[in-house]
This record gives sequence, C-alpha cells and structure tokens, in this order.
Amino acid sequence: MFNSGTCSKTIRHVKLGRISFDDALALQDRTIDDFRSSGTGLPVIFSLEHDPVITCGRSTKPSNLLLTTAEYEKRGIAVREIDRGGDVTFHGPGQVVVYPILSLREHNLRAGEYVRLLEQAMIKTCAAYGVDAFARDGYPGCWTEKGKVGAIGTSVKSRGITKHGLAFNVETDLDYFKLIVPCGIRDHEVVRLIDLTGKAVEFENVEAEIVKNLASLLKCDIKTA
Repeated sequence: MFNSGTCSKTIRHVKLGRISFDDALALQDRTIDDFRSSGTGLPVIFSLEHDPVITCGRSTKPSNLLLTTAEYEKRGIAVREIDRGGDVTFHGPGQVVVYPILSLREHNLRAGEYVRLLEQAMIKTCAAYGVDAFARDGYPGCWTEKGKVGAIGTSVKSRGITKHGLAFNVETDLDYFKLIVPCGIRDHEVVRLIDLTGKAVEFENVEAEIVKNLASLLKCDIKTA
C-alpha cells in the first residue's frame, strides 16, 4: 500500500488544545520556515481542535458554499481560502485535527502514499473503537457504511515538506456541515465517532490514538511535548 521505510526518527507531538485556524496556520508556516533555515524541528505532529472555521481548498467550487461569507461570519464561523488540495470542509470543536509536518523524502514516501497513510491512521483508530472503516478510491478520507468520519486535505511544499493534514469527527456538531457541501460530495453523510460507537468517548483518547497510529505507520517513536 505504501512504503514508510525503516525510519528510526522520533516524531515530536505537540498538543495545542483549542486554537484558531489562523494561529495554527501561522505555526505550521513558522515550523516549515525554521526547518528550511536551520534543518531542524521536523518531523512534528500538531494535534488540536479548531474554533469554527470553513476552509476552502484549491478545488473548491463556489456552489459548495451554501451561504455568503458574511452569513457564515454572523454565525461565528470564519471562512478561509487555503493552500491545500480538495474542496470545502468544516473544522470545529469536537473534531480532532492533526497536522503532521514532515519531509516525505526522509520518510521515503510519495504524496499519494502519504495520503493513504493518513487514511490508515484514521481507519486503525476506528478499529480501536470497534468501528469498521475503509478507504474509497477517488474519495480521500475515512469512510464507514454510515458515512464519512474523517477528511484529508494536504499540501506538499518545496523539498517535499507536508502541511495541513486530517480531521476526524469525534463529537462535532454536524449541523455545521449542513451549511456547505462537504468536500463537494452531495450523496454521502458526514458522521462522527460517538454515533458510530453508540456511546461516549474521550476526545483526548481519540486524539492520542490517531497520533499513535500515525507514528506507528511512519515507523517512528513519539515524544509528546
């Protein structure tokens, strides 16, 4: 499926808690700039929750935004056009967001293999909670028979450095997704882990499980800051 090589690196894991999209984006850019100037600081995984925000990737169709920017902002939802692939999606409280910043070259990964790896990290997380999940050809993310529980949106910068990452719905308010056409897909529901399991789950445990699975797939140890 993919080849993550025999990496013996340690991935630094930084838990950011709840943070605005703008602050998280600035942190990613700073981390990448620091690596380019000093050659240090990578790989790192940032895990967090966002304040409500709608992000529009490079492939976003205007018709997939069902309100105007002003109408979103009146509801307390920021709208941002960003430099990742994919269409429009929502991030907000109750959703685990993971931004791995790493060099694909150092991990012997191609861009497509990296996307499959992100999918597998979420699929393995679902399995840990007794939920069957899978990947769908042509539709990146983590899927279940009831709908899509995890989304992927990444970009690969110069020197093969990754930015952005994945979003996994734990206990997200799904009404937010009714205000857009998530990822441009009209015929499949967005779902969340608590509904798939039928019971409460601890957000921080799910966050830790995703990071653990991601590091394992990269064949790296974790050092949590």
